[in-house]
Amino acid sequence: MNTILLGFIGPQEIIIILILLVPGFLGVLLLVLLIRYLIRKNKASKNVEQREGQIKNQQEPLITEEKIKEYYPVKEGNKITLIRFDEIVDLSAGNNFVFLTDVTGKEYLVDSTLADLEQKFPEEFIRIHKSTVVNKNLIHEVKKLGNGRFDLVMKSEKERVVSCSKSYNEKIRDLIDF
Repeated sequence: MNTILLGFIGPQEIIIILILLVPGFLGVLLLVLLIRYLIRKNKASKNVEQREGQIKNQQEPLITEEKIKEYYPVKEGNKITLIRFDEIVDLSAGNNFVFLTDVTGKEYLVDSTLADLEQKFPEEFIRIHKSTVVNKNLIHEVKKLGNGRFDLVMKSEKERVVSCSKSYNEKIRDLIDF
């Protein structure tokens, strides 16, 4: 019977039994040592789990060579941010600068002309104005204005409305079968 009970007793139980048997300062010291041991053991197991997770993340690259074609690189200071094409709402030109806007509403300065970008970008990007190219998959609403023009409300976290010029109205009509 005693051997069966000893099989269930671990180091923590033995220290607790000693604490109960040893009164006073020594008992408190043993209790503090037990708590510190348990905390260290818990932290060590968490660190092992974190390292294993990091190793798994390092083994699987986030962007493979095939997937890199789904992103457009944008310079931000001394770093390059990769933005998925399906998260780009529009490209707009003004004052000799071209800005790329993503679905969060953040604008990025682009080192290229609008005509060059229009050629590089996938076919879901269409020109709607001499200074604007939009992602047709992110058009949420088309508003017809009284002067024969359209305003496009884009899908993004911040409401984004872009105007279509009369010379590009046919593209919008063909797109929405209007």
